[in-house]
Amino acid sequence: MRTASGVLLIIVAVIFLFASLGYLVGGALTTGFSQFAPEIAEDAAKDDNKELTDQEKREAEEFQAIGTAVGGGLLAFGLFLLVSVGILIAGAVFLFQGRKPGFIYTAGLLAILGPVIGYFITGFDVVKVFEITAGIMAIISARMISSDAQADAQIES
Repeated sequence: MRTASGVLLIIVAVIFLFASLGYLVGGALTTGFSQFAPEIAEDAAKDDNKELTDQEKREAEEFQAIGTAVGGGLLAFGLFLLVSVGILIAGAVFLFQGRKPGFIYTAGLLAILGPVIGYFITGFDVVKVFEITAGIMAIISARMISSDAQADAQIES
């Protein structure tokens, strides 16, 4: 079970890597394009030989603020996934070695937390079920490693 959990954590780490790149690029583009919202609105009005009303200027500024907030959130989630990649790979290595169950608990928790947060951004899909399953298996394997270590300690004493 430890080996299977380790392999699944590595697969989840690869999924997180590609997802993090997508969220980082999407967040940067959203933030960048939203910064040009007032200028785009003014240019469109000038093309129609009109002036922007105060309400239209406020709407463009609100759109800019919302775009910046959304883009920042996507960037933060992308960074979270990118950091999780390293932790998941290290957790897989510890699963293969049968050591450090506390670290494996953390890796399993991150493997579960990533898709749960992603659910609120993109919705439900089968990949999220796979990632959560891998996290649960890692936590169960860490529990087994911990109980095996306690049994070995009792035998030695």
